Order: sequence, then structure tokens, then C-alpha cells
Amino acid sequence: MNIAIQSLIDRHTTQKVTQCGGGCRCTKPKNPNADMADLRMYNCCVSITSAQTTDDVVVVKWSDGTTDQFHHGWLRENDPSPASRHPISRERIVKPLSIPAFIRPKSVCVHSNGALSVTWSEHNSNHTSLFDAGWLRAHSYCGSKSTQTPNQTRPDRPSPAIAVWHDLLSSQDALRNWLDSYLLSGWSIVVGVPHEDGAAVKLGQRIGTVRSSNFGFSFDVKSKAEPISNAYTSGFLPLHTDLPHYQMPPGLQILHCLQNEAEGGESLLADGLAVADLLAREEPETFRILTNTTVPYRFQDADSDYITRHPIIECDETGHPVYINWSNSTIAPLDTPFDAMPALRAAIRRFVTLIESPRFLIERKLRPGEALVFDNRRMLHGRTAFQPETGARHLQGCYLDTSEVLSRREVLTRRNSDLAFA
Repeated sequence: MNIAIQSLIDRHTTQKVTQCGGGCRCTKPKNPNADMADLRMYNCCVSITSAQTTDDVVVVKWSDGTTDQFHHGWLRENDPSPASRHPISRERIVKPLSIPAFIRPKSVCVHSNGALSVTWSEHNSNHTSLFDAGWLRAHSYCGSKSTQTPNQTRPDRPSPAIAVWHDLLSSQDALRNWLDSYLLSGWSIVVGVPHEDGAAVKLGQRIGTVRSSNFGFSFDVKSKAEPISNAYTSGFLPLHTDLPHYQMPPGLQILHCLQNEAEGGESLLADGLAVADLLAREEPETFRILTNTTVPYRFQDADSDYITRHPIIECDETGHPVYINWSNSTIAPLDTPFDAMPALRAAIRRFVTLIESPRFLIERKLRPGEALVFDNRRMLHGRTAFQPETGARHLQGCYLDTSEVLSRREVLTRRNSDLAFA
């Protein structure tokens, strides 16, 4: 899996450890063991062999020979007891300022149930926190274990994840497998979608909460007499991401093809993150400009006026590209400083040249009954011009946030683990 994709997934899954491969029975923390009030399964193959405290940290040694360190304050604020974390909502109760800045445990040891036991002396009373070994291992942050995925080469033109409408609507296993494939490829074709209004929304709601926008809860993409967007014309629509005029553009887009008899109107796609990877490797100065410079985007009509800024290539905290923000239709006049303007415009031209090149461009004419599903913050999309007089072209679409996709995938994976170890 590419580092950029893994980084995106990890950021939303809190470094969870999934079902282990050692043939053992992974467990959820439960009373009388340390109750972390967590619904996930944690790896129980590695146990705590010893624990000791220093002036700043608790040092934990594991049965596989690795070592972790946890700051005293971090352990105290993650205390799983009902006094610190609500047992039903699983949300934190303990207040940051109620924890002394230089708190230190009175004692630490490995409990008979395998948990890390930390006893504090607070407010003239002893309080003990029990940290499940699997939970603690999953939330390691000291870097003693390598968590980075090997950097694999992203394909220039990824193949779509193919799925069948009936399977996605009727099978949780099919939905989970499809979401896994979609997260890898960045786009999908769903076949067998019924010819009915609202099918895109129905598929979206199978995943999570459908997001409304200034185009509505759902939207109809067809040529209109008075378009509020270039998408509602019959002209060529260059590759772009939708809604960069929002502070947080949507992550997933569904476009259900109801009619597509007109000449032309082929859907276009390009993997913007594959282009970003190439620039990072081969043209670092162009990459630097597109990641460090924000550009303005604006959408306005009679009832709305949105304006915000994004870098065209957006990176995570490690410098790996994770999002693309680009729309020639809604970019506002560039306003970078005078001396930097020529280099920014040249970098944009290079980015557009690459996404439109045969190396990255994907072209496919959608058929009625197909739905194009794609990552709006990774896969740029567009279409060729079409001739409305030769036939109708009607797509119906909706948006979801990436968090909805990752949440559904997480829950389905968790439920599958529950069944496997029931």
C-alpha cells in the first residue's frame, strides 16, 4: 500500500492493531482486566515483560524484545477508569489542567492479568490505572517499532475497483471488500445500478452520511439553459476536483449514469497523487511550490459566495502528498507575491500538463446503470464535450466526506473480527 494512502488511513484509525497473525485469539479489553472502553480488537500476541518508571516516562519492555516509553502525563490523561473516561460514551472526562504538569507515578508494575498497572498519588489518595497490553501496544508513539509502510510505486493509471450494486446493498462482506479496494485504487465502477432517481444517494447512505453542498443534497449533471457551473453545460470540462472553494472539500463522489446517448461525454480521470509522487521524485522545485503555496478558490451565484485557499498539492505532517485541490473553473485570480508569480504559474502549467498527458489520463464512457465512485481529493475528473442534439446525457450525484468511508470500513472490519472470534 502506498505511504500516502496508508497515512490517510492511519490518521483516521488511531494506529489500531488489527487481527494478529499468530493464530491466537485477539481480545477486547474487558473487566476485571483494564477496561479501555474500546470496541476494537487488539493484538494479544505480545505481552509486557517488565515496566519501570524514570523521572519523565514509564519504560515498557515487550516479549518480542522491543521497548516503548510513555510520558507520565500521557498515561494519566488516558486513564481508562470511569473517573477519567465515561464507560458508555467512551469519551474523556479528566481535564488537562487537573493533571499536574510534572506528575509522576507512585509505583508501576505488570498486573497479574498482563496489564500495565500505574498507581498515582493524587489529592492525598491513591489511584491506580490499568492499561491493557494490546491497547497500549497499539497506541505506541515513541518510535521503537517501525510503523511506516514500505514505499511502493503508485500506478500511473490505477484500475477501478469493480462492484455489483446488489452485492453492496445486501452484503456487509462485499461492502467491506469494496471499500478496501476503493481506498487503494482511488476510484470504482459499480454496475447494475437501478434506473431510478436517488440511487446515488442510496449507495452513499449505505456507506455513511451524505453531505449537502451549495449544489444541494444531490445534484443532476446535465446541460442546462442557465448553468451555475460549467458542469451544467455540454462543453469540455477539464480535469478538476470538486468544491475546492470549501474549507474542507468532500472526499468521495458518486456519479450515477441514468442516460448517456449523446455523442461525446466521455468521463475523464487522472490520479493526482500519482502525479504528485512523480513531481516529488523528479521535479522537487515544482513540488515545493505546489505544496507550499496556497491559491484562492471562489464560487458565487445569486445565493452564495464561497472563497478559501488551499495548496494544489496538500501534504501530511511527514511531507507525503495526501490531497489534491485543483479547479481551473473556480480558481480566483492568483495573488502570490510579484516575484513568485512566474514560478507559480509555471508550476501550475507543469501540473496540468502532467494530469492531461496520456501517461496519467483515464477515459471511459459511462453506461446507463453504472456509477462512477471516486476519491474527489485524489482523482481529478472531467469529461469531453458532448452534443446534446444527438441524445440525452444525465448523471446524478452526491458527496460524502472521507471520514464516512473510513468509519464504515472500520466498523465493518471490527464486526468481521467479532464474528471470527465469537
